[in-house]
Amino acid sequence: MSAAETTAAVIDPARLRVLVVDDMKLMREMASAMLRAQGIGIVETCDDGSTALAALDRLAAASLSCDLMLLDLNMPGMDGIEVLRHLADRGYEGQIALFSAESARVLRTAETLARAHNLNILGFVEKPLTDAAVADLLRKLSLGGAKAVINTAEPLSEAELLDGIRLGQIEIMVQPKVSMQTRQPIGVEALARWRHPQRGVIGAGQFIPLAENGAAAEPLFEAILGLALRAAGLWRAEGLHLQMAVNLSTANLTRLDLPQRIAAAVSEHGLTPADLVLEVTESRLIEDQTAALEVLTRLKLKGFNLAIDDFGTGYSSLEQLQRFPFEEMKIDRQFVGMAVTDQAARAIVSSSVRLARKLGMTTVAEGIENQPDWDCAAALGCDIAQGYFISAPIKPESLPGWIAAWLSRRV
Repeated sequence: MSAAETTAAVIDPARLRVLVVDDMKLMREMASAMLRAQGIGIVETCDDGSTALAALDRLAAASLSCDLMLLDLNMPGMDGIEVLRHLADRGYEGQIALFSAESARVLRTAETLARAHNLNILGFVEKPLTDAAVADLLRKLSLGGAKAVINTAEPLSEAELLDGIRLGQIEIMVQPKVSMQTRQPIGVEALARWRHPQRGVIGAGQFIPLAENGAAAEPLFEAILGLALRAAGLWRAEGLHLQMAVNLSTANLTRLDLPQRIAAAVSEHGLTPADLVLEVTESRLIEDQTAALEVLTRLKLKGFNLAIDDFGTGYSSLEQLQRFPFEEMKIDRQFVGMAVTDQAARAIVSSSVRLARKLGMTTVAEGIENQPDWDCAAALGCDIAQGYFISAPIKPESLPGWIAAWLSRRV
């Protein structure tokens, strides 16, 4: 599951602050006009990297923040690549979108660099900027969870999250997955959100990091798993046989009693291990591979389905496939989304599909956003599709109605 697919509250564009950084005056004016046309409340512009950093300092001094920086790469003086390094050094927490007239491959490399700096990167757009591209960026911003959603200057705390779990404020939405050959719904992924009484609905991307390796890790997982299994049990009672996918955290993978606990929970809801898919992001396997290997192998022996999530974004993808007993490969949305227009991304998706087939694995194309994405992923041989073209995350009780609507839709 990418950050972009976690469920966040709907953002009021009028409350967002966007900083456009480009050395060309015409580009700054065009971007500003397009952003304001989308309802963005505050748009500021800077003509180079140094000015942009100074603007961030000014905002910080006034206890304000930038929700989105639209950053050009090729500028005289301090270029966009250097700006990324300075943003990482300053602990910049807003979102970043790269835009440039450089090739898609250069933009993709810059995006990879931004992620390596642990920056919140929405992706990139090629110049000239279009209204459709701006609208897509703002949609991704709402999915990624801009700080404006939280509606408070106070950061979230682990103690606050523990209280939220105890008070039953954690909810799930589900995002359907469908067969690319038959179009039949085959499962869903559970996506957590936090309905906070003061802060509103908070997306998982904002509170899951609080739980990683902390005191909230186990109770949060148990809450999400319980909600997911309850929903799956209710669907089963209605005659719907769909797999439920739940994400495992780093902390989960160090708990040697996890297989027994999940098996007991599944049985309690009248389900079988085959009804549950447990997703693991590549990066989470690196920290304690011995414990993770034992936990995942025992889960596999008990009959649970195991999926490697965001495939291709880690540093040892092939080693993970050889070492761990995965049967499903979820190809990361950053490759799927670019495969239509970018030859390098297309080659990565195609190679991933061929590799998965040789290993007897099923492939899931994440981030299917439109008909061209669907057509491209299908042509490359992906087995399953997930993304907004199929469905946005929905409430569990809305799934039966969605299935009826989906099956009547022509793709």
